[in-house]
Amino acid sequence: MEKLSKPVISLLTDFGLKDPFLGIMKGVILNINPNVNIVDITHEVESHNILEGAMILGSAYPYFPKGTIFLTVVDPGVGSERRPILAETNDYCFIAPDNGLLSNVYKDTAFKMVLEITSSQFFLNEVSDSFHGRDIFAPIASWLSKGTDLSEFGHEIDDYIRISVPKPKSEHNRIKGEIIYIDKFGNLISNINQSLFEKALSASSKRKVRVAIGPHEIHKISRSYIEAKKDEASALFNSFGNLEIFALMKSASSLFDMEKGEEITVTFI
Repeated sequence: MEKLSKPVISLLTDFGLKDPFLGIMKGVILNINPNVNIVDITHEVESHNILEGAMILGSAYPYFPKGTIFLTVVDPGVGSERRPILAETNDYCFIAPDNGLLSNVYKDTAFKMVLEITSSQFFLNEVSDSFHGRDIFAPIASWLSKGTDLSEFGHEIDDYIRISVPKPKSEHNRIKGEIIYIDKFGNLISNINQSLFEKALSASSKRKVRVAIGPHEIHKISRSYIEAKKDEASALFNSFGNLEIFALMKSASSLFDMEKGEEITVTFI
């Protein structure tokens, strides 16, 4: 993995900002290596939602400098027998609980291997059963940023946990998917990506599109938010390439009373 002149540790958690957990983890990191840049991805992952954390991480990490260390904690199993792990690709390292949080990392063509972290000499002196982010993950990230070789932290494993993101189904002139994430603006983000859409469109003899979600039908995929009409359900492919349902300057989730899991269908007509 490439070494940065000033190491970067990027954080993703479900801790939120009300409690001191995040600040304490940063304090631990800086105590061990004060010469590090700490960058937050988000700390508003839905509590205990491993799948949501995995999706956000998968969307974010490719935009970071090569050599970045990702410290990721969505850990409902803290204190149990679940293992702390360290994963490596050609470009990045990831520290996480072994619960599927790194599932999208494992799909990376540059993915190399996973270690179970067992070398307790790198942990804080006292390890609690309820805050491994402070006592295990943050110290490991810091020592890694100081140049400690990965082999010092533990041993390679191949039975790490994977979870799968719900996949859309493409059949004839139709794609069926579901809402898998709702962002801060209330936009409803589906698991239908633009490459699947374009592949299905090219295979179809139909040129027009109908997007159906709940009682709403959308007959145009917009290029930008501003193209939409007020209080109407609209659709576009967002910056990550996912089909998104939105309402101009409003929360589509609240306006249309929709949540994650809602079915969405794209039909070529």
